[in-house]
Amino acid sequence: MAFRPLPLPDDIPGRLWLQSMPGRREPWSAFLDEARLNRLDMLVCLNPLEEVAELSPAYHKAVAQGRMPFRWLHVPMRDFGLAADAAAFRQGVEQVAQGLRMGDRALLHCAAGMGRTGTMAACVLKRLGMPAAEALAAVSAAGSNPQSALQSGWIHQF
Repeated sequence: MAFRPLPLPDDIPGRLWLQSMPGRREPWSAFLDEARLNRLDMLVCLNPLEEVAELSPAYHKAVAQGRMPFRWLHVPMRDFGLAADAAAFRQGVEQVAQGLRMGDRALLHCAAGMGRTGTMAACVLKRLGMPAAEALAAVSAAGSNPQSALQSGWIHQF
């Protein structure tokens, strides 16, 4: 599955993409090729590691062996739910937003690239100054969305 771009505010020099879990629907090597082509700086994983191991063994192996060719940020969230650690989630959103302000090229993913990905993406856009309704519309146009009332509520409270 190709990287899905998420438009950022005009004053933000970075790039942000959304996708399903790397190596789940395409070979891990194909993901790495696309990451190199897009000059990816940061990969943000929203899955618990057990889920990565089950759905994308090659990706899990690269993480476990420290063989990621870009920064890897782990902010695990429950499927259809929220992060177990709200402070870590806020810190992750801040790291992504700050990186984008500095020109980073980042990709957010969960298993399908939908709910958890959409939730964090909308929070990142809000942190970059976008109103909630505009952030949710942009995330939806990019093919993701919060998938539960918990996720939607978190975006509005963020």
